[in-house]
Amino acid sequence: MMIRVVLLLFAFLASYLIHGQEIQTKKIDELLQSFEKPNSPGLSIGIVQNGKIVYSKGIGLASVEGNTKNNSKTVFSIASIAKQFTASCIWILVQEKKLSLEDDIRKYLPEMPNYGTPIKIKHLLNHTSGIRNYHAIMDLQGFDYDAEYYNNETVLQLASKQRGLNNKPGEKVLYSNTNYNLLTTIIERISGKNLNEFATEKLFKPLQMNSSCFKVSNKQIIKNKAIGHQLSSGEYITNASIQESYGAGSMASTVEDLVKWISVLNGTYSEFKSLSNFLIQCEKLENGEKAKYARGVMVDDYKGFTTISHSGYGWGGQSQLITIPEKKLGIIIMTNLESINPTPISYEILDLFLPKTKAIKEKSAKKYKEKSKAFNSFVGQYKEINSDMKMEILVENDTLKSKGARAKKPTALIGFEKNKFHRINSESVKYDFTKNEKHDLVITFGGTPFYFKRAIFIDSKTVNVKEFVGKYYSEELDVVYEFFETDDKLYLKYKNHDKIALETVQKDEFGNNDRTLYYFTRNSKNKIQKMLLSCDGSISEIEFVKQ
Repeated sequence: MMIRVVLLLFAFLASYLIHGQEIQTKKIDELLQSFEKPNSPGLSIGIVQNGKIVYSKGIGLASVEGNTKNNSKTVFSIASIAKQFTASCIWILVQEKKLSLEDDIRKYLPEMPNYGTPIKIKHLLNHTSGIRNYHAIMDLQGFDYDAEYYNNETVLQLASKQRGLNNKPGEKVLYSNTNYNLLTTIIERISGKNLNEFATEKLFKPLQMNSSCFKVSNKQIIKNKAIGHQLSSGEYITNASIQESYGAGSMASTVEDLVKWISVLNGTYSEFKSLSNFLIQCEKLENGEKAKYARGVMVDDYKGFTTISHSGYGWGGQSQLITIPEKKLGIIIMTNLESINPTPISYEILDLFLPKTKAIKEKSAKKYKEKSKAFNSFVGQYKEINSDMKMEILVENDTLKSKGARAKKPTALIGFEKNKFHRINSESVKYDFTKNEKHDLVITFGGTPFYFKRAIFIDSKTVNVKEFVGKYYSEELDVVYEFFETDDKLYLKYKNHDKIALETVQKDEFGNNDRTLYYFTRNSKNKIQKMLLSCDGSISEIEFVKQ
């Protein structure tokens, strides 16, 4: 009798679990339904739980021209997710005692300037070096990505010409691809092998990630590769890149390979437990706070759980990898259509697997609620440091809200700690108003910080734009910027850019609505004499002298 009861109970539980999985599968299918279009690029997704794939699906075509379908074996470009693999190669060199995280990078890169304070290997790993992002610098020079070639040597030469840093090493996190291109050069100089050879031998083969590789050459053949696409005038277009820089990106992988990698991140791959601990190590900044960016991955919390994640964005596609070690739950989404953003999709899927209650852990059992009378101290206009990105904080119906310059309506914020809030519709986007002498607000997206200061925006009608007209030259970038006026509006012209419309920001400041700020300085006679160029929150005040 007892055996019969146990068997019936087991059958009931098995049926319940299968039914529950069917419900979740149906809901995930519904989330992804909008991307299923005929003759269109799409994505590949894998959800892993307890080391096993519980959901896998390919949507759309790996190549519109070739009419091949995406699946779990399709090889996608993973863009910036590559950084954690470059960081892993650094870990290998540390294990082999060929390198120390405390080493000054000039030990391996003597071309780099001496900025007075040493930049260490660890500063490159967690983006606290202060080194400028090479993509931003190239954009500011008018670089033509379709026609001009560049590689890691180009990046090193460009970095070595920069006269200043964005911040003191170790002071704060400012995301810069240059850090990981320089790490790649260091790996290759120490090992004598290119990054793909080194990673394949020391990392991919031991993990049996047999479809993964770094693209180190345009001649490299990658089988079963998804082609990146953009939608332009109703047609899907492709782009054959001529660049050969890698380490910060330019890695390819599959859902099946990244499922194995998630076991490493979750700490369940015993042979690589030390690597897991290395990657998620968050070092303290100069102010004593812990950086959210660890070593090639972002460490954050979501609904009471610690998350390890990274996203990627490149020409023709995006990618997202996120895992919750405590739940042994991970999500991988890779797209070959640039307009598909996998990051919000990943959080919607996480919500299907996580408990509904917000009181998941003891530390979050009691929900914090900021008193509404404290809201007034947060209200005002803000501008991202070294950028023209605007933000307004306001109160409506006793609710604190934020509104970006391009947003149609404000988004409600919910308090979770003193001076800290998250968006009502996205707990991964957080606002920290904790007082700091260098910034007034930090907004983090899944762990990536953006720093803001209070601002006073001005009405463009009060500005005489003719004052700023003229040509300005930067010796550091070796480029001339020409500002001109048409119908009382200021425009910018420089190499490969004929007419960029500019908008007023604060006094003597203009922006291009794409995180680039042009700040004009005056002499003792109140005449414009220089323009200081800042960009992407990570490039600070490059000097242009009026000719």
